[in-house]
Amino acid sequence: MTELKTMSDRPARPIVAAFVTLATTLALGACAGHRTLEEEIDQSNLRVLDTLRMRAFDTDEPVEIRTSGAVTVDVENFAGDVTVRADPMADTTVVEVRRLVDMGFGRWKESRERIGDIKWTATLEPREGGGDTLFVRTTAANPEPHFFSARVVIVTPALDRVKVRTNNGDVTVVENQGPVDIETSSGDVAMMTPWPMTEAMTIVTSDGSIDYRVRGESRGAFDAASHGGEVRQRCEFGRWSALAAGNDHDRMIATLNDGTNPIVLRTSGRNIRVSVVADPTDVGRAIVDP
Repeated sequence: MTELKTMSDRPARPIVAAFVTLATTLALGACAGHRTLEEEIDQSNLRVLDTLRMRAFDTDEPVEIRTSGAVTVDVENFAGDVTVRADPMADTTVVEVRRLVDMGFGRWKESRERIGDIKWTATLEPREGGGDTLFVRTTAANPEPHFFSARVVIVTPALDRVKVRTNNGDVTVVENQGPVDIETSSGDVAMMTPWPMTEAMTIVTSDGSIDYRVRGESRGAFDAASHGGEVRQRCEFGRWSALAAGNDHDRMIATLNDGTNPIVLRTSGRNIRVSVVADPTDVGRAIVDP
């Protein structure tokens, strides 16, 4: 087992840093190599928004890790967004964590002082049968953890299985070759991959949408339900069967290519969208329809 990173106390980034625009960043050639242009824009927008709302924040120096083969990723985040994606052009696996404290306008100074209460570790372990497993853990050692969150971004050359546990955060998994096991709350979940999915999957959230997007070579026995939302599907490839008597606008029992591997999708208040298409990752910033 190799511990790659352990966060120590660090002060919040000075407030003036948040007003560095994306255009200036690009002009200076300071873009993080692991981020897409869209992610750079999001990062810039977050800096401005968090500053205007008097939040304390700091994006820690990304950790670069030499990994072999498709990496399995296991994340336990106390609160906040988690993004895990494969980038075949990448040379290393990168872990980036953005720490945030939001105690309100009257406690902004305290927010800056307490940002060091958020700590995280990244640990790489060899996987039985070959390859590596990356474990990322975040904690907030504070009696008021509801004011704290961490945004975790992991980019790897090849991605196998993914397990994520977080709260009050979106979860995005892109180009995974293996199954996912995701649980969050008050957050959207998107799993989009061009690799055939043939194993058991679980995606559970609340007050958030679910997007499950795969190619037609995939298989599965789908059990999708939304309490207060709808379940929608679009199957352009493969053999799709959704003839269960209990199927309704908010519940769907179906199979893809006669699969028996369970695909369990659960949410409340928002929609579930299942898409079997030629290019599952060809989407814009917001997925509206299957």
